[in-house]
Amino acid sequence: MAARGRPAKILTSNDLMTLQQFLKNLPFLKKNQQQALTLLQQANGIFNDKQLNLLKAADRDKNQFLKRQALIEQIKLKDKNQQPLLANETEILALLTQEMDQDNFFRLDRALESYQKIEKAALENRIRLENEHKREILQKSHKELTDAQKKRNAENQLKYALGGAVLAAWNKLNLSTENIDPEKVKNTIVNNQNFFRMVSNTTLYQYIHPRTENYFRSRELFIKVIEGLCEYDDHGTELYIFEADSHLKPQ
Repeated sequence: MAARGRPAKILTSNDLMTLQQFLKNLPFLKKNQQQALTLLQQANGIFNDKQLNLLKAADRDKNQFLKRQALIEQIKLKDKNQQPLLANETEILALLTQEMDQDNFFRLDRALESYQKIEKAALENRIRLENEHKREILQKSHKELTDAQKKRNAENQLKYALGGAVLAAWNKLNLSTENIDPEKVKNTIVNNQNFFRMVSNTTLYQYIHPRTENYFRSRELFIKVIEGLCEYDDHGTELYIFEADSHLKPQ
């Protein structure tokens, strides 16, 4: 099974030349860097696995060193803009003002390495927080979409159920559902409801209903009372005709 992880680094001739020039320009070398430079200065340029591993490690150190050196300009710019400095940033600036002997050179490199780790951790934390924020937004959006979909589904189910109820009512009333007009159905329901409200607000209905406490009984009794009142007359004129005509006359 193939090994997982980062692909093995292959050092080209240009890589080796760049590494050699870099090591030669360093004012001070670590032990492994000195060994790498000695290897690179060999004329044949042929290396065994152990030597290649040493050169690869030196190449990685070179890349990290250059990244750390770039941080110096970042810190200087921060200081120039009078931004608050961290303790290790202050230490780095202080080391830069001192004579760069071997001790200070490696102290500066260690301080930069520590600062680099802090910067990396801060960056990773920012990325983590941003990703969490994005996930929260996506989850909220998904929840809103889900809730909206549930609402639409409920509305569609209600429409379907109401449509079925209307058709059942039409059939029960022996009304034809052929070429049924939805607008007329709506008007019929609204007008009937409005008529019932008007009846419910009459003095007669409000007298009857509390005594029956039953809609069907109240409705039946309401009709009977009206029919009964229609039997009364005044000098040969039915009272209901007199009352109706009085309201039909132009005001």
